[in-house]
Amino acid sequence: MSDATIARIQEEFAASILLELPPRERAFMEWLRSEDAQVYNDLWSDDEDLLVSLLHLPALQRAGEGFPICELESAPNYYFTKRHILKDGVDAMPAILDRAERGEQLSVGEGLMFEVLKRPLDLWHFCYRYGVPVDMGKHVVADLVARGWLVHLVQREDLAKYLDD
Repeated sequence: MSDATIARIQEEFAASILLELPPRERAFMEWLRSEDAQVYNDLWSDDEDLLVSLLHLPALQRAGEGFPICELESAPNYYFTKRHILKDGVDAMPAILDRAERGEQLSVGEGLMFEVLKRPLDLWHFCYRYGVPVDMGKHVVADLVARGWLVHLVQREDLAKYLDD
């Protein structure tokens, strides 16, 4: 669907319509259930229908990023936007971008920084796409925070001001 069509559908039906996750996102959720059950349960609890608001339609399209995991209540959030990149991370980005442009392999941390610079991203979708174990991804985030490259806001209330990026 075009962006204009999606906007018209959303304007007409707003958040009153629920959508079932598409097959590729359902496969991701099955992976999430086995990789980080606490997060899966925070998202779905007993709701096995995997229904989300029509407002998420753009993210669920074939080229979309998937259902954003950014408002967890009982598990720490790992959602990042380019606004989460701190000065030391900004200073490191030219070298990361240069290496990516030359087709060199990036470390997991560099890859995460590169992806966050491009678009808002949750750690679980990043790990799923790149075959990174979630525990390793969480350790990489802790390392990026310790290096002063990234801010990690775990509470959804703290993260809320970043969700419009």
